[in-house]
Amino acid sequence: MNFATLGYALFLMVVTVLYWLMPRRAGRLWLVFASLVFYASWNPVYVPGFLLVLTANWGLGLAAVRFRRPAVLFAVALNLGLLAFFKYANWLLGGATGALGQITGRPQEGPGIVLPLAISFVTFTMLAYVIDIGRGARPERNLGRFALFITFFPHLIAGPIMRGRELLPQVRHPRPLRRTYFARALPLLVSGLIKKTIGDNLAPTANAVFARPTIFATWSVWVGLLAFTFQIYFDFSGYTDLARGSAEMLGFRLPLNFNWPYRALSIQDFWRRWHMTLSRWLRDYLYIPLGGSRHGPARTYLALMVTMLLGGLWHGAGLTFILWGGWHGSGLAIQRFFHARSDAVARIAGIPWRALAWTATFAFVVLGWILFRAESLAKAGQMFSGALTIHGGQRVSSFVALACLAFLVGQWPGWVDWFRAVAPAGSLRRYAAYGVALLGAVLLLPVATVNFIYFQF
Repeated sequence: MNFATLGYALFLMVVTVLYWLMPRRAGRLWLVFASLVFYASWNPVYVPGFLLVLTANWGLGLAAVRFRRPAVLFAVALNLGLLAFFKYANWLLGGATGALGQITGRPQEGPGIVLPLAISFVTFTMLAYVIDIGRGARPERNLGRFALFITFFPHLIAGPIMRGRELLPQVRHPRPLRRTYFARALPLLVSGLIKKTIGDNLAPTANAVFARPTIFATWSVWVGLLAFTFQIYFDFSGYTDLARGSAEMLGFRLPLNFNWPYRALSIQDFWRRWHMTLSRWLRDYLYIPLGGSRHGPARTYLALMVTMLLGGLWHGAGLTFILWGGWHGSGLAIQRFFHARSDAVARIAGIPWRALAWTATFAFVVLGWILFRAESLAKAGQMFSGALTIHGGQRVSSFVALACLAFLVGQWPGWVDWFRAVAPAGSLRRYAAYGVALLGAVLLLPVATVNFIYFQF
């Protein structure tokens, strides 16, 4: 059930109306049931296993109060073991069967394990919950409330990655119905649909260039690369807006996950703005336990690199994802090395230095997306070659190039302040603008809606 479909809109309306008509306890159970129906609409086969793992983590959370270390270690083994089996077995065993086939001269079939939807996000949520209890957090003793915390459909498939302290208090003490929830939800839902529409219309150009980078001219390779750069931002932040808007309809508030990431002035700044809940998870459960910045520069650089390599591997089973993590780990380490020097220059140089810092950061992030998006190392090499050498070839649509330029300029949010001044919150002009934007998004949506990119993770 894709967020950007009429079917989901009807589902959300029915769930919302019935939820607000029910008593609180019945409403919580209704949301758990609706969330499981939402999950089952993708693949009902995994629902029983999902409930079994959910119950096991709830029990481990209770056990962690008295048996902290054994319970946490078992939770780590259980959750990471399941993630490794479903997400990486095909990759690892596929390589082994391919090598065996070359040795024997007979084609060997891989294991063919189907990846359960949302396993990466659910794993991180449940693992953080048990670890936090091991660190002294309060466990949830009611299985129904815990089930809602994990399965709540707005954040279930692709985040934001929730902590117990963020959502469980809202589950325990649901807010009464207020009109302000819908006033906050509407702009988020409209924004999410608009972003998804933009991303889906950029997808064909990005797909064409990444599929055959050698046939395109240098300029067109860069346009295709920028198309994916903005596609993944609009797609994922659009999903997050739709998730947050859906939660607001039900009186729940999910955390911000994106904050104009392409305005970042450093790699560290980028990760403070991009997929913010994942960045915090990696910091709190990997980087700091690995030593963080407490044990000297060498240990810090090692912790940064290991954290980002594992963060890359979390995104997908493949060398390209690992190298993408290493790309950002290297960038973070280099930035930390020059941190004191760059701050001193920034105070002296001012705006020119900020412009240079933004240009370098944006170029670094854009080139890094090659490793993230490329289907293989060979295709990644072709994309790097196509982007960094001057050559001729086919050209992509000028409209896409102009759109990417507009998005590059439009990320500086002066127009947001102008919109707020022209159409104040709650005014008829504001709602008229929402209506026009929504109509435009619906009309421009491709016939075949593209699945959200992060669904595959």
